[in-house]
Amino acid sequence: MKIIKFLFWFLIPFGLMGFTSKDSIFLTSKEGYTVNAFYKKIDLDYGTLDQNGNLINFIFVKTELEEGEYKIEITDGPGSLYNIKGTNLYIKFNGFFGFAGYGTECILKVKGSYYSSTVYKIE
Repeated sequence: MKIIKFLFWFLIPFGLMGFTSKDSIFLTSKEGYTVNAFYKKIDLDYGTLDQNGNLINFIFVKTELEEGEYKIEITDGPGSLYNIKGTNLYIKFNGFFGFAGYGTECILKVKGSYYSSTVYKIE
């Protein structure tokens, strides 16, 4: 009888919930998405032209971020870029990230160079 109570009150609930950490439950991809490069958007003065003589309003300049772990929200940007919401920073991924829409919550882990930085989607 004691064994049945033990199984019912201890093993079955933990078996249903699993023995995972809180962080791993919310990540949709353990591998994450490798960052190709970070860019900073710089607004230009009115009347600025590109090399073909077309008016341009802004440019994207390659930049680096401080090492660390950041909780961010990513939105779709122009072309293959994704905006870190609320900033002038953009990310280009090494592979396919997918549709971010108006906002996808993520964890950004920056570890020095571009290809060692990774973005993990959060559910």
